[in-house]
Amino acid sequence: MTKVLSFGDRIRPGDYTLHSRFSRAVNFMRQGRLASVVAPAVGGGPINIVMAGCDLSSLSRLEVADGSFSLDGESFPKSPLFDSRPPKPRGLDLRQLRELLLRKAHPKSLAFLLDSRRCRNLASGFESALVRRLQEAARSLRRGDLEAGAKAARGAGLGLTPSGDDLLCGYLWGLHLRGAGSAQDVERVYAQAQGQNPLSSAFLDCAREGRFFAPLKELMAEPSEARLDAVLASGETSGADTCVGLILALDKEEPLWS
Repeated sequence: MTKVLSFGDRIRPGDYTLHSRFSRAVNFMRQGRLASVVAPAVGGGPINIVMAGCDLSSLSRLEVADGSFSLDGESFPKSPLFDSRPPKPRGLDLRQLRELLLRKAHPKSLAFLLDSRRCRNLASGFESALVRRLQEAARSLRRGDLEAGAKAARGAGLGLTPSGDDLLCGYLWGLHLRGAGSAQDVERVYAQAQGQNPLSSAFLDCAREGRFFAPLKELMAEPSEARLDAVLASGETSGADTCVGLILALDKEEPLWS
């Protein structure tokens, strides 16, 4: 039986066209806005429609109305609605999160920004140039030159969503968790973070608005190794790169950084 497990609270009404398909997610676009139909293992989010018992391999059309939506003509209620508002962190220990990330992150992830010894995992000419570029981006962000840092990170790397874009998403989410006084910084970063990658743009929009996906929201609300594993399951390096950006925004202690 096909069932809605959650409907993203930032999905706007309209007719969406197929953008891309993967084993656990089907992405649809409308006027630059993304909506993703995903398997339960992916989890809820501001632009996710979590479906149980749905054959993702055959979906081709998404239509969203005010009180319902349809997939290939079959109608479903827009409920339960996912709450993507920022969590209220309890017991967030950045030092512990850093250590877990260094132990578990993919070798090609941006965790080298936390420990320079991991740079040996990126030894090709392209990878060495990427390391230098993102190290400079991180230094700029740390010293408050947000525009330069965001511009250097934007679009850097390979993959469906480049590592630099994932870093900036994490940084924006971290600014929202920092709270008071961060709104202007969010806009400074976002203004330089936008690029031509439609998937990155969709995630950056969510991050700018302070709208969280379930795995990251749960990790920030109550950190644990299992919850970090759920975040790291997002893409090959995307989850780890996002966490590095988030730590970069939240951490003010130089010893945490290489």
